[in-house]
Amino acid sequence: MSRMTKIYWRSSKVPAWGLILLAGAALLVLGIAEGFLKRDPVVEENYATMVAASRTMRDAIEVIRPIRGRVEPINPTFDPQRSGLIGVASSEVTTTRGGLQSKQTTVNPNWGAVAVKLLLDAGVESGDKVAVTVSGSFPGMNLAVYSALQAMDVEPIIISSGSSSQWGANVPGMLWTDMERELRNADVLNLTPVAASIGGVEDRGVDLSDQGINIIRRSIQRAGIPFLEPGSYQEAVADRIALFREHSGGEPIKAFVNVGGGATIVGPPGIDSQFSSGLSRSAPPRAFAVETVMGYFLREGVPAIHFIGINNMAERHGLPIASEEPVPVGSGGIYSASTYRRGMAAVLGLFLIGLTWLMVHSAGITALWSRSGEGQGTTRPMV
Repeated sequence: MSRMTKIYWRSSKVPAWGLILLAGAALLVLGIAEGFLKRDPVVEENYATMVAASRTMRDAIEVIRPIRGRVEPINPTFDPQRSGLIGVASSEVTTTRGGLQSKQTTVNPNWGAVAVKLLLDAGVESGDKVAVTVSGSFPGMNLAVYSALQAMDVEPIIISSGSSSQWGANVPGMLWTDMERELRNADVLNLTPVAASIGGVEDRGVDLSDQGINIIRRSIQRAGIPFLEPGSYQEAVADRIALFREHSGGEPIKAFVNVGGGATIVGPPGIDSQFSSGLSRSAPPRAFAVETVMGYFLREGVPAIHFIGINNMAERHGLPIASEEPVPVGSGGIYSASTYRRGMAAVLGLFLIGLTWLMVHSAGITALWSRSGEGQGTTRPMV
């Protein structure tokens, strides 16, 4: 015990009443900042476009529902809204596991408004080129992105894939490429991919059976989309980048949009988690350890919009999680998004910093506290 070192602590130079004052000031500043929020100018100026995108997504769901029901009956246990966008637990074209709740959360037309907002935040305007990759894993989110692109009148360069994770567009005869075709035929969404691949491991269905690959091939053929068949992972990444460059016609690509977690887009496990959901303009160094499509665009200074982590994104944008009832267009926090008044926030922040500095360094306060502490020990052992 005699060799043990005693640890001492020294009390703060700020008196208790000073700490209470600082805490009160911080709460006051927070209250003022929250009380003077202003409407997000992007939402204010583009409300009509956001609503238009959501209406288009709603109409698209109405087209898909009866067609999917004819291909395979809709199970209301898994698809309570009977949208036709929720697939099955397993099929010949299913690649990986997928969360049912996140798929159910995408059955909401107001995701179209979210997609518009994110594209606008990325700086996309009418007539701009946008690179897009989608798979069959989140057909609802694909609809949201397509609806937003059409409502904003941008020029997307789309590359899709036919396979899907669980509960996505994984019903043979009603894959995502089939849904796209039906929506074009109904003149609801008029966007056509420049190419489509099998998807899955290495973007060529290494993890699928021959039967599954043939189902996807036939779907792509029915849709009349050029078939993309890479020979390896590296080739799959290079082929997609080459197609985007070719179809941009030398014009700058203003944003890259991806739905889902395709390996060629965001890399294998351990790399894919480095790319944040939503809008991002950079990523940690580890994200670039493997060549990926998203990594390529971020290195080129192109903002990326990544639709993954759907439930978290829903909470951020004020949308319900896995609603069992149809959600009306115009419903959700995305339409009433607010932002802080930056000038006021800066002034309040400086005030709080100044008050803190005054508490710590004011000679008068320090002297006052020193007098109040006369006769008391300056240190005491910690027990």
